[in-house]
Amino acid sequence: MTPRRGWAFALALSAALLVVPMLAWLLLPRAPAPPPRTQRPRTVEAAAAPTFTSSPRAPAVQPPPARPAMAKDDEEPAADGVKGKVVDAEGQPVLRAFVVCDDRDRNLTAYTDESGSFVLPPEASGCNAVAHHAEHPSSERVRVDAGKDNLISLGRGGSIEGVVVDDSGSPVPSYRLVVELYLPKTEGLELGTRGRPKTVEDAAGAFRWDRLPEGRYVIVATAEGRPPGKSETIEVEAGRSARNVKITLPRAATLTGNVLDETSGRPIAGATVHLDGMTSGGSDPIPPATTDERGEFSLAGVPPGPFSVRVDREGFMVRTISGIKTGGASVVRQEITLRPRGDGGASSELEGVGAILSPSSTGIQIAALVEGGPAAEAGLRRGDRLVRIDGTSAEEMTLSDAMQRLRGPSGSRVTVTVARENEGTVEVTVVRGRIER
Repeated sequence: MTPRRGWAFALALSAALLVVPMLAWLLLPRAPAPPPRTQRPRTVEAAAAPTFTSSPRAPAVQPPPARPAMAKDDEEPAADGVKGKVVDAEGQPVLRAFVVCDDRDRNLTAYTDESGSFVLPPEASGCNAVAHHAEHPSSERVRVDAGKDNLISLGRGGSIEGVVVDDSGSPVPSYRLVVELYLPKTEGLELGTRGRPKTVEDAAGAFRWDRLPEGRYVIVATAEGRPPGKSETIEVEAGRSARNVKITLPRAATLTGNVLDETSGRPIAGATVHLDGMTSGGSDPIPPATTDERGEFSLAGVPPGPFSVRVDREGFMVRTISGIKTGGASVVRQEITLRPRGDGGASSELEGVGAILSPSSTGIQIAALVEGGPAAEAGLRRGDRLVRIDGTSAEEMTLSDAMQRLRGPSGSRVTVTVARENEGTVEVTVVRGRIER
Protein backbone atom coordinates (compact mmCIF):
# COMPACT_ATOMS: atom_id res chain seq x y z
CA MET A 1 0.00 0.00 0.00
CA THR A 2 1.31 3.40 -0.95
CA PRO A 3 1.67 6.11 1.68
CA ARG A 4 -1.12 8.19 0.18
CA ARG A 5 -3.52 5.27 0.30
CA GLY A 6 -2.61 4.53 3.90
CA TRP A 7 -3.43 8.06 5.01
CA ALA A 8 -6.81 7.94 3.19
CA PHE A 9 -7.72 4.67 4.89
CA ALA A 10 -6.87 6.03 8.34
CA LEU A 11 -8.93 9.14 7.76
CA ALA A 12 -12.00 7.15 6.64
CA LEU A 13 -11.77 4.86 9.68
CA SER A 14 -11.65 7.82 12.08
CA ALA A 15 -14.73 9.41 10.49
CA ALA A 16 -16.65 6.14 10.79
CA LEU A 17 -15.78 5.87 14.47
CA LEU A 18 -17.29 9.36 15.06
CA VAL A 19 -20.44 9.02 12.95
CA VAL A 20 -21.67 5.64 14.19
CA PRO A 21 -21.99 6.67 17.88
CA MET A 22 -23.69 9.90 16.84
CA LEU A 23 -26.29 8.03 14.76
CA ALA A 24 -26.90 5.62 17.64
CA TRP A 25 -27.48 8.54 20.06
CA LEU A 26 -30.00 10.13 17.67
CA LEU A 27 -31.88 6.97 16.65
CA LEU A 28 -32.00 4.78 19.73
CA PRO A 29 -34.59 5.52 22.61
CA ARG A 30 -33.21 7.42 25.61
CA ALA A 31 -33.67 6.28 29.22
CA PRO A 32 -35.62 8.68 31.42
CA ALA A 33 -33.53 11.13 33.36
CA PRO A 34 -33.39 10.53 37.12
CA PRO A 35 -35.46 12.96 39.19
CA PRO A 36 -33.59 15.95 40.46
CA ARG A 37 -32.45 15.78 44.03
CA THR A 38 -34.65 17.95 46.17
CA GLN A 39 -34.63 19.07 49.80
CA ARG A 40 -36.98 17.16 52.14
CA PRO A 41 -39.98 19.39 52.98
CA ARG A 42 -40.49 20.55 56.59
CA THR A 43 -43.56 19.32 58.53
CA VAL A 44 -46.07 22.14 59.19
CA GLU A 45 -48.66 21.61 61.98
CA ALA A 46 -52.18 22.75 60.98
CA ALA A 47 -55.13 23.42 63.31
CA ALA A 48 -57.06 20.17 63.54
CA ALA A 49 -60.82 20.15 63.04
CA PRO A 50 -62.65 19.71 66.34
CA THR A 51 -63.83 16.20 67.16
CA PHE A 52 -66.02 14.79 69.91
CA THR A 53 -64.56 12.00 72.03
CA SER A 54 -65.92 10.05 74.95
CA SER A 55 -62.49 9.87 76.62
CA PRO A 56 -58.90 10.95 75.87
CA ARG A 57 -58.11 7.48 74.43
CA ALA A 58 -61.39 6.86 72.63
CA PRO A 59 -61.48 7.18 68.86
CA ALA A 60 -62.80 10.45 67.52
CA VAL A 61 -66.53 10.55 66.86
CA GLN A 62 -67.75 12.66 63.99
CA PRO A 63 -70.07 15.55 64.97
CA PRO A 64 -73.78 14.93 64.34
CA PRO A 65 -74.99 16.15 60.97
CA ALA A 66 -76.38 19.67 60.93
CA ARG A 67 -80.15 19.96 61.06
CA PRO A 68 -81.78 21.09 57.87
CA ALA A 69 -82.21 24.84 57.76
CA MET A 70 -85.64 26.41 57.47
CA ALA A 71 -86.79 26.66 53.91
CA LYS A 72 -86.59 30.21 52.58
CA ASP A 73 -89.39 31.74 50.58
CA ASP A 74 -87.61 31.05 47.30
CA GLU A 75 -86.35 27.54 48.10
CA GLU A 76 -87.93 24.10 48.15
CA PRO A 77 -88.18 22.57 51.64
CA ALA A 78 -85.68 19.88 52.59
CA ALA A 79 -86.86 16.44 51.50
CA ASP A 80 -85.97 14.66 54.73
CA GLY A 81 -87.76 16.90 57.22
CA VAL A 82 -91.22 16.82 58.80
CA LYS A 83 -93.33 19.02 56.57
CA GLY A 84 -96.52 20.83 57.38
CA LYS A 85 -98.58 23.97 57.04
CA VAL A 86 -99.97 26.54 59.48
CA VAL A 87 -103.28 28.27 58.78
CA ASP A 88 -105.46 30.74 60.67
CA ALA A 89 -108.98 30.11 61.91
CA GLU A 90 -110.34 30.84 58.41
CA GLY A 91 -107.95 28.36 56.77
CA GLN A 92 -105.62 30.99 55.29
CA PRO A 93 -101.84 30.37 55.36
CA VAL A 94 -99.91 32.31 58.01
CA LEU A 95 -96.46 33.76 57.38
CA ARG A 96 -93.81 33.68 60.14
CA ALA A 97 -95.71 31.40 62.48
CA PHE A 98 -93.37 29.75 64.98
CA VAL A 99 -93.71 25.96 65.24
CA VAL A 100 -92.16 24.05 68.14
CA CYS A 101 -92.24 20.47 69.39
CA ASP A 102 -93.87 21.08 72.77
CA ASP A 103 -92.95 17.70 74.28
CA ARG A 104 -89.35 17.38 73.08
CA ASP A 105 -86.11 19.28 72.62
CA ARG A 106 -86.94 22.97 72.28
CA ASN A 107 -84.45 23.18 69.42
CA LEU A 108 -86.90 21.34 67.18
CA THR A 109 -88.42 24.51 65.77
CA ALA A 110 -89.25 26.14 62.44
CA TYR A 111 -90.90 29.22 60.97
CA THR A 112 -93.45 29.21 58.18
CA ASP A 113 -92.83 30.77 54.78
CA GLU A 114 -95.26 32.90 52.76
CA SER A 115 -97.32 29.82 51.87
CA GLY A 116 -97.63 28.84 55.55
CA SER A 117 -95.32 25.84 55.03
CA PHE A 118 -92.70 24.71 57.53
CA VAL A 119 -90.08 21.96 57.78
CA LEU A 120 -89.07 20.55 61.16
CA PRO A 121 -85.94 18.39 61.54
CA PRO A 122 -86.44 14.65 60.85
CA GLU A 123 -86.23 13.77 64.56
CA ALA A 124 -89.40 15.81 65.16
CA SER A 125 -91.48 13.00 63.64
CA GLY A 126 -94.11 11.88 66.14
CA CYS A 127 -93.87 14.95 68.36
CA ASN A 128 -96.75 17.16 69.51
CA ALA A 129 -96.23 20.50 67.81
CA VAL A 130 -97.70 23.89 68.71
CA ALA A 131 -97.82 26.95 66.45
CA HIS A 132 -97.55 30.50 67.82
CA HIS A 133 -98.05 33.87 66.16
CA ALA A 134 -98.13 37.43 67.52
CA GLU A 135 -101.50 38.21 65.91
CA HIS A 136 -103.32 34.93 66.56
CA PRO A 137 -104.08 32.70 69.53
CA SER A 138 -101.77 29.71 69.67
CA SER A 139 -102.82 26.38 68.24
CA GLU A 140 -103.62 23.25 70.17
CA ARG A 141 -101.03 20.47 70.26
CA VAL A 142 -100.98 18.53 67.00
CA ARG A 143 -99.04 15.32 66.34
CA VAL A 144 -96.80 15.69 63.29
CA ASP A 145 -95.23 12.81 61.38
CA ALA A 146 -92.72 12.49 58.55
CA GLY A 147 -94.24 11.66 55.18
CA LYS A 148 -97.62 13.23 56.00
CA ASP A 149 -99.26 16.53 55.09
CA ASN A 150 -99.41 17.93 58.63
CA LEU A 151 -101.84 20.80 59.21
CA ILE A 152 -101.79 23.06 62.26
CA SER A 153 -104.61 25.59 62.78
CA LEU A 154 -104.10 28.67 64.94
CA GLY A 155 -106.87 29.44 67.41
CA ARG A 156 -109.85 31.60 66.59
CA GLY A 157 -109.88 33.49 69.88
CA GLY A 158 -112.38 35.98 71.20
CA SER A 159 -112.62 39.69 71.97
CA ILE A 160 -113.16 42.05 74.87
CA GLU A 161 -115.08 45.30 74.38
CA GLY A 162 -115.49 47.96 77.01
CA VAL A 163 -114.89 51.47 78.25
CA VAL A 164 -112.57 53.19 80.74
CA VAL A 165 -113.96 56.01 82.92
CA ASP A 166 -112.75 58.08 85.87
CA ASP A 167 -114.28 58.09 89.35
CA SER A 168 -116.96 60.58 88.23
CA GLY A 169 -118.02 58.40 85.29
CA SER A 170 -116.45 60.58 82.60
CA PRO A 171 -114.62 58.75 79.77
CA VAL A 172 -110.83 58.63 79.86
CA PRO A 173 -109.63 59.46 76.32
CA SER A 174 -106.05 58.17 76.60
CA TYR A 175 -104.87 55.15 78.56
CA ARG A 176 -103.03 51.85 78.42
CA LEU A 177 -104.43 48.35 78.95
CA VAL A 178 -102.48 45.35 80.23
CA VAL A 179 -103.52 41.77 81.04
CA GLU A 180 -102.91 41.31 84.77
CA LEU A 181 -104.43 37.82 85.01
CA TYR A 182 -104.90 35.09 82.40
CA LEU A 183 -106.21 31.65 83.31
CA PRO A 184 -106.27 29.63 80.07
CA LYS A 185 -109.07 27.28 79.12
CA THR A 186 -106.51 24.87 77.66
CA GLU A 187 -103.96 23.64 80.19
CA GLY A 188 -100.45 24.87 79.52
CA LEU A 189 -101.43 27.55 77.01
CA GLU A 190 -99.59 30.84 77.42
CA LEU A 191 -100.78 34.32 76.53
CA GLY A 192 -97.44 35.23 74.97
CA THR A 193 -97.16 38.43 72.95
CA ARG A 194 -100.91 39.04 73.11
CA GLY A 195 -100.39 40.10 76.72
CA ARG A 196 -98.32 43.12 75.75
CA PRO A 197 -99.74 46.51 76.81
CA LYS A 198 -102.27 48.03 74.43
CA THR A 199 -102.42 51.82 74.04
CA VAL A 200 -105.88 53.30 73.43
CA GLU A 201 -106.76 56.78 72.13
CA ASP A 202 -110.52 57.25 72.00
CA ALA A 203 -112.63 60.28 72.95
CA ALA A 204 -115.37 58.02 74.31
CA GLY A 205 -112.89 55.92 76.30
CA ALA A 206 -113.91 52.80 74.35
CA PHE A 207 -111.67 49.86 73.48
CA ARG A 208 -111.78 46.49 71.72
CA TRP A 209 -109.13 43.81 72.19
CA ASP A 210 -109.26 41.08 69.52
CA ARG A 211 -107.79 37.62 68.98
CA LEU A 212 -107.46 36.71 72.63
CA PRO A 213 -107.12 33.01 73.55
CA GLU A 214 -110.01 31.42 75.43
CA GLY A 215 -109.87 31.76 79.19
CA ARG A 216 -110.50 34.11 82.10
CA TYR A 217 -108.98 37.57 82.19
CA VAL A 218 -108.49 40.53 84.48
CA ILE A 219 -107.28 43.61 82.62
CA VAL A 220 -105.94 46.81 84.15
CA ALA A 221 -106.12 50.35 82.75
CA THR A 222 -103.55 53.01 83.60
CA ALA A 223 -103.53 56.70 82.68
CA GLU A 224 -100.97 59.39 83.38
CA GLY A 225 -101.31 60.86 86.86
CA ARG A 226 -104.09 58.45 87.89
CA PRO A 227 -104.10 55.25 89.96
CA PRO A 228 -104.73 52.09 87.91
CA GLY A 229 -108.18 50.53 87.70
CA LYS A 230 -108.97 46.88 87.01
CA SER A 231 -111.85 44.93 85.50
CA GLU A 232 -113.86 42.16 87.03
CA THR A 233 -112.98 38.66 85.80
CA ILE A 234 -113.85 38.38 82.09
CA GLU A 235 -114.67 35.09 80.36
CA VAL A 236 -113.40 35.00 76.77
CA GLU A 237 -114.78 32.39 74.35
CA ALA A 238 -113.65 31.60 70.82
CA GLY A 239 -115.57 33.44 68.13
CA ARG A 240 -117.41 35.64 70.63
CA SER A 241 -116.94 39.08 72.15
CA ALA A 242 -117.25 39.85 75.87
CA ARG A 243 -119.05 43.21 75.82
CA ASN A 244 -119.91 45.99 78.28
CA VAL A 245 -116.70 45.70 80.30
CA LYS A 246 -116.27 48.80 82.44
CA ILE A 247 -113.04 49.80 84.14
CA THR A 248 -113.11 52.71 86.60
CA LEU A 249 -109.96 54.56 87.57
CA PRO A 250 -110.21 55.25 91.32
CA ARG A 251 -110.06 58.68 92.93
CA ALA A 252 -106.48 59.81 93.37
CA ALA A 253 -105.04 61.00 96.67
CA THR A 254 -101.74 62.62 97.63
CA LEU A 255 -99.11 61.06 99.87
CA THR A 256 -96.96 63.57 101.75
CA GLY A 257 -94.27 63.08 104.35
CA ASN A 258 -90.60 63.36 105.14
CA VAL A 259 -87.56 61.11 104.81
CA LEU A 260 -85.07 61.01 107.69
CA ASP A 261 -81.73 59.38 108.47
CA GLU A 262 -82.60 56.55 110.88
CA THR A 263 -79.29 56.94 112.71
CA SER A 264 -79.05 60.73 113.13
CA GLY A 265 -82.66 61.80 112.64
CA ARG A 266 -81.60 64.43 110.11
CA PRO A 267 -83.67 65.07 106.97
CA ILE A 268 -82.45 63.50 103.73
CA ALA A 269 -82.61 65.71 100.64
CA GLY A 270 -82.69 64.27 97.13
CA ALA A 271 -84.39 60.98 98.07
CA THR A 272 -86.75 59.57 95.40
CA VAL A 273 -90.18 58.24 96.39
CA HIS A 274 -91.89 55.86 93.90
CA LEU A 275 -95.12 53.88 93.92
CA ASP A 276 -94.08 50.22 93.87
CA GLY A 277 -95.72 47.18 92.30
CA MET A 278 -98.98 48.79 91.21
CA THR A 279 -99.15 46.68 88.05
CA SER A 280 -97.15 43.82 86.59
CA GLY A 281 -97.32 45.24 83.06
CA GLY A 282 -94.53 47.80 83.20
CA SER A 283 -93.69 51.05 84.92
CA ASP A 284 -96.25 52.71 87.19
CA PRO A 285 -98.07 55.68 85.62
CA ILE A 286 -97.44 57.99 88.59
CA PRO A 287 -94.19 60.00 88.35
CA PRO A 288 -91.96 59.80 91.44
CA ALA A 289 -91.44 62.59 93.96
CA THR A 290 -88.12 63.94 95.28
CA THR A 291 -87.46 65.23 98.80
CA ASP A 292 -86.37 68.84 99.32
CA GLU A 293 -83.69 70.13 101.71
CA ARG A 294 -86.06 69.52 104.65
CA GLY A 295 -86.65 65.93 103.55
CA GLU A 296 -90.26 66.71 102.58
CA PHE A 297 -92.02 65.13 99.59
CA SER A 298 -95.47 65.13 97.94
CA LEU A 299 -96.51 62.19 95.73
CA ALA A 300 -99.76 62.87 93.85
CA GLY A 301 -101.96 60.18 92.28
CA VAL A 302 -101.76 57.40 94.87
CA PRO A 303 -104.63 54.83 95.05
CA PRO A 304 -106.90 54.10 98.02
CA GLY A 305 -104.65 51.22 98.98
CA PRO A 306 -103.19 49.15 100.29
CA PHE A 307 -100.14 50.26 98.32
CA SER A 308 -96.38 50.43 98.68
CA VAL A 309 -93.73 53.10 98.09
CA ARG A 310 -90.06 52.56 97.40
CA VAL A 311 -87.55 55.16 98.64
CA ASP A 312 -83.94 55.34 97.51
CA ARG A 313 -81.03 57.71 98.03
CA GLU A 314 -77.35 57.19 97.29
CA GLY A 315 -75.49 56.10 100.42
CA PHE A 316 -78.61 54.62 102.05
CA MET A 317 -80.41 51.29 101.83
CA VAL A 318 -83.39 51.23 99.47
CA ARG A 319 -86.50 50.82 101.58
CA THR A 320 -90.00 49.69 100.58
CA ILE A 321 -92.86 50.78 102.85
CA SER A 322 -96.04 48.74 102.37
CA GLY A 323 -99.60 48.54 103.65
CA ILE A 324 -100.35 52.27 103.19
CA LYS A 325 -104.06 53.20 102.90
CA THR A 326 -105.74 56.54 102.32
CA GLY A 327 -108.96 55.68 104.18
CA GLY A 328 -110.89 57.91 101.77
CA ALA A 329 -108.84 61.00 102.60
CA SER A 330 -107.49 63.20 99.83
CA VAL A 331 -104.13 63.67 101.61
CA VAL A 332 -102.28 61.21 103.87
CA ARG A 333 -98.89 61.58 105.55
CA GLN A 334 -96.09 59.04 106.07
CA GLU A 335 -92.76 59.42 107.84
CA ILE A 336 -89.99 57.25 106.39
CA THR A 337 -86.53 56.53 107.77
CA LEU A 338 -83.54 55.20 105.84
CA ARG A 339 -80.53 53.38 107.20
CA PRO A 340 -77.03 54.26 105.95
CA ARG A 341 -75.65 51.59 103.67
CA GLY A 342 -72.54 49.76 104.80
CA ASP A 343 -69.78 48.34 102.63
CA GLY A 344 -70.55 44.90 101.17
CA GLY A 345 -73.80 44.40 103.07
CA ALA A 346 -77.47 44.37 102.09
CA SER A 347 -78.63 47.12 99.76
CA SER A 348 -82.41 47.05 100.28
CA GLU A 349 -85.06 46.24 102.85
CA LEU A 350 -88.82 45.76 102.94
CA GLU A 351 -91.49 44.50 105.30
CA GLY A 352 -93.46 41.41 104.33
CA VAL A 353 -93.34 37.62 104.28
CA GLY A 354 -90.27 37.04 102.10
CA ALA A 355 -91.97 35.18 99.24
CA ILE A 356 -91.43 35.76 95.53
CA LEU A 357 -94.61 35.23 93.52
CA SER A 358 -95.15 34.32 89.87
CA PRO A 359 -98.26 33.86 87.71
CA SER A 360 -99.08 30.44 86.25
CA SER A 361 -101.83 28.88 84.15
CA THR A 362 -103.59 27.81 87.36
CA GLY A 363 -103.12 30.96 89.46
CA ILE A 364 -100.37 32.59 91.52
CA GLN A 365 -97.59 30.41 92.84
CA ILE A 366 -94.71 30.89 95.25
CA ALA A 367 -91.69 30.88 92.94
CA ALA A 368 -89.05 31.28 95.65
CA LEU A 369 -88.62 32.01 99.35
CA VAL A 370 -86.11 34.21 101.14
CA GLU A 371 -83.92 31.86 103.13
CA GLY A 372 -84.71 32.27 106.82
CA GLY A 373 -87.55 34.69 106.01
CA PRO A 374 -90.99 34.71 107.68
CA ALA A 375 -92.72 32.63 104.98
CA ALA A 376 -90.04 29.95 104.98
CA GLU A 377 -90.00 29.80 108.79
CA ALA A 378 -93.80 29.48 108.89
CA GLY A 379 -93.74 26.48 106.54
CA LEU A 380 -94.70 27.85 103.13
CA ARG A 381 -92.94 26.10 100.25
CA ARG A 382 -91.80 26.80 96.74
CA GLY A 383 -94.52 25.70 94.30
CA ASP A 384 -97.43 26.36 96.69
CA ARG A 385 -100.40 27.92 94.86
CA LEU A 386 -102.26 30.72 96.63
CA VAL A 387 -105.90 29.91 97.44
CA ARG A 388 -106.81 32.58 100.03
CA ILE A 389 -105.11 35.52 101.74
CA ASP A 390 -106.73 36.51 105.06
CA GLY A 391 -109.92 34.75 103.96
CA THR A 392 -110.16 36.52 100.58
CA SER A 393 -110.05 34.25 97.54
CA ALA A 394 -106.78 34.45 95.62
CA GLU A 395 -107.96 32.17 92.80
CA GLU A 396 -108.56 35.15 90.46
CA MET A 397 -106.41 37.70 92.26
CA THR A 398 -103.86 39.65 90.22
CA LEU A 399 -100.17 39.35 90.96
CA SER A 400 -99.94 42.95 92.22
CA ASP A 401 -102.99 42.49 94.49
CA ALA A 402 -101.54 39.37 96.05
CA MET A 403 -98.18 41.05 96.56
CA GLN A 404 -99.71 44.08 98.26
CA ARG A 405 -101.80 41.86 100.56
CA LEU A 406 -98.80 39.81 101.66
CA ARG A 407 -96.76 42.90 102.44
CA GLY A 408 -97.36 44.79 105.66
CA PRO A 409 -95.78 46.25 108.81
CA SER A 410 -93.22 44.15 110.63
CA GLY A 411 -94.85 42.16 113.45
CA SER A 412 -98.30 42.01 111.83
CA ARG A 413 -99.87 38.68 110.85
CA VAL A 414 -101.32 37.31 107.63
CA THR A 415 -103.04 33.96 107.11
CA VAL A 416 -102.28 32.26 103.80
CA THR A 417 -104.10 29.23 102.42
CA VAL A 418 -102.24 27.34 99.69
CA ALA A 419 -102.80 24.30 97.50
CA ARG A 420 -99.84 21.95 97.82
CA GLU A 421 -99.07 19.01 95.56
CA ASN A 422 -99.89 15.64 97.17
CA GLU A 423 -101.05 17.37 100.38
CA GLY A 424 -104.20 19.25 99.38
CA THR A 425 -105.02 22.57 101.05
CA VAL A 426 -102.74 23.91 103.78
CA GLU A 427 -103.33 27.01 105.94
CA VAL A 428 -100.33 28.89 107.35
CA THR A 429 -100.14 32.02 109.54
CA VAL A 430 -97.09 34.18 108.88
CA VAL A 431 -95.73 36.97 111.09
CA ARG A 432 -94.36 39.63 108.76
CA GLY A 433 -90.83 40.86 109.28
CA ARG A 434 -88.17 43.19 107.94
CA ILE A 435 -86.32 41.52 105.11
CA GLU A 436 -82.89 42.62 103.91
CA ARG A 437 -81.41 41.70 100.55
